Amino acid sequence: MPTITARSPKIKVTVTLSHDLVRQLDELLETPEAGSRSQLVEEALRRWLDDQVKEELERQTEEYYHSLSEAERKEDRIWSKIAGRSAKRLWDK
Repeated sequence: MPTITARSPKIKVTVTLSHDLVRQLDELLETPEAGSRSQLVEEALRRWLDDQVKEELERQTEEYYHSLSEAERKEDRIWSKIAGRSAKRLWDK
């Protein structure tokens, strides 16, 4: 599903793609929701960039938790249990 963004000026770029990739893009263009090659490539690139941001956030989160001392990990487990019980009480209402 295409991402809806505010219209902004586009910059034309040229890329070289394999025949196989272009064939796959062209097959996607046969679907009713597809617009143009440019729209498909832009959406694919936008999704890839979003994935990169998510992966970096996951990496930083993992790095943070690995950096915690044992006392900090214990405190985190305690807070997690408290939050879980609190959420359960809210959901059970």
